[in-house]
Amino acid sequence: MRRPFPRRAEADFSRFLEKNPQIEEDREFSLRLASHYADLYRLVSRLYGASGGIRELVESFCLLLWQKRQDRDSRLRQIDRERVSRADWYRQGDLAGIQLYVDRFARTIPGVTEELDYFQDLGVNMLHLMPLLKTPRDHNDGGYAVSDYGGVQEDLGTMEDLRKLSCELHQRGMVLALDYVLNHTSDEHPWAQAARAGEGCYQGYYFTYLDREIPDRFDETMAEVFPETAPGNFTWIPEMNRWVMTVFHRYQWDLNYANPRVTREMVGILLDLANQGVDILRLDAVPYLWKRLGTSCQNLPEAHLLLRLLNVCARIAAPGLVFIAEAIVQPREIARYFGEEEWAGRECELAYNASLMVLLWDAVATGRSALLQRGLRELPHPPGDTAWLNYVRCHDDIGLGYDDHHLRDQGWDPRAHRDFMVRYFTGEFPGSPARGLRFMYNPRNGDARISGTTASLAGIEAALELDDPALLEEALALQVALHGVIFSLGGVPIVYAGDELGLCNDYSFADEPHLAGDNRWVHRPWIHREDRVGRLREGTVAHRIFHELQRLLAVRRSTAALRSASVPEVIRQGNPHVLSYVRTGSGGETVLVLMNCSRAVQQVGEETLLPAGLGPGAVDIAHRGRVFGVPLRLEPYDFCWLTRSSAGYSG
Repeated sequence: MRRPFPRRAEADFSRFLEKNPQIEEDREFSLRLASHYADLYRLVSRLYGASGGIRELVESFCLLLWQKRQDRDSRLRQIDRERVSRADWYRQGDLAGIQLYVDRFARTIPGVTEELDYFQDLGVNMLHLMPLLKTPRDHNDGGYAVSDYGGVQEDLGTMEDLRKLSCELHQRGMVLALDYVLNHTSDEHPWAQAARAGEGCYQGYYFTYLDREIPDRFDETMAEVFPETAPGNFTWIPEMNRWVMTVFHRYQWDLNYANPRVTREMVGILLDLANQGVDILRLDAVPYLWKRLGTSCQNLPEAHLLLRLLNVCARIAAPGLVFIAEAIVQPREIARYFGEEEWAGRECELAYNASLMVLLWDAVATGRSALLQRGLRELPHPPGDTAWLNYVRCHDDIGLGYDDHHLRDQGWDPRAHRDFMVRYFTGEFPGSPARGLRFMYNPRNGDARISGTTASLAGIEAALELDDPALLEEALALQVALHGVIFSLGGVPIVYAGDELGLCNDYSFADEPHLAGDNRWVHRPWIHREDRVGRLREGTVAHRIFHELQRLLAVRRSTAALRSASVPEVIRQGNPHVLSYVRTGSGGETVLVLMNCSRAVQQVGEETLLPAGLGPGAVDIAHRGRVFGVPLRLEPYDFCWLTRSSAGYSG
């Protein structure tokens, strides 16, 4: 339950409307502003109350929101109305996404627009475009070092192209997701350039210091994100004669949100992106948004207050917009970015299920399901109208962010197990078919992460190199099974472009000087038209994987239990190599999901089927109605979606 207006806030709101009668004339906007004004006032006061002038600051936010509302066209306003009436439109099981770099998929934004039939053929309706705003050519961190939030990278197209893409998506019942890089800017952004030139106002947009005293104190408690290529958290800028906080790379300057001018600027940019027709904004690096001496500068309470403020502003000026939290931290910390208590569902409506990714790959490497099952059992329930975003892998590396306590409970030494995982997925472990790369090795603690496409990590690359049909069948089964899991967990599943075609590592990045130092580009492959055409040629890897994922997505759409927003109920059963959980629909329909995590045939007895109300003759809707006996036999990396009957199934 929301608190009533503080008396002062109520008086300030009335005074604001008296001064700005044109706002009250827009009944739709003024009602939303009135509904959220108390929250806006409280959040601004909590973040910036010590600086004084709260009334004027809140008024400046209100005027900004009004201005951005005026810029929002009638088509988007109608979408706002529809989504306000269906507030949880993004978690009803209708969404399934694909994530891609524009240039690597179709060269330009108009090129992507021409390929919308391809996405609909696959069965996805959320198109997540990786960062496409203007960046420097050489120092851009894959688009995450923005030099101009108001323009698209010239070789990709224009803002008008982006608006046309959005319009076409909406006509097809699809939605557009985009990254919003809000923790830092490029050092070539006009704000950074002004700060470099000595303008004190813009130096206050960042964390800048004349000597090492405060940077050294920060470094005592802050971790390093890229220890190999960007050690430390500060960079010396000779032209400015100052140290600047650069948590990610030396050319990415961290924004200082303790400065309310920065917050107001970034709210305006957020709404400008919404006004291009963006439906979902992925908020990059949210744990890092607030910095405070003596802390890790991650997951601070002020970061949550800031996200609530952004969410309130969006609900007032662009209520059709929702946020994804990119928070690669422990599951309980990730869940906090949904919002807690009275703010439940009012920070980010979606969040990456980051621990799922590493636990899936752990099950593959070990052939055992225990850690994955425990992770699913302990996965926090998303509060209110929120949902997890589930994925096998993304544009980033696979970080080994385990709970060490869970590893020790398995009898595994945490450091040794992480080393095993890296060795397994780089193909260094005897018998491993994986062909990944070691990313960001830290010699101080031995930590490393993993790069590689799903196909190369699953063994498809090795099978093709060795011309080994048996290994290829096994690897293809694994590629499909991993997606079968994320398609059956509820929330929003998302595929990384190229995985639907089984594309292997793209080593061409090493020939490009500005990419060669970052081997994550190995799993951001160039996808050529002939790759997409390959899905039409029967018997090819592309054809087999594309049509399997296409079919699974169709089954998901037609099966209420798989679309359900409920969390999975993990089934305890005796086979340690098999993942098992139940999904339940609102009408009582149940689906039992099983996956053999090992490279050996496994069997499952009747005690696993009974909790789902199943027995002999259960139907596997994931594989065209395959019928099992008891005990149920699962081939290497086999998986199934079992239910009582396939009646009504149209996949």
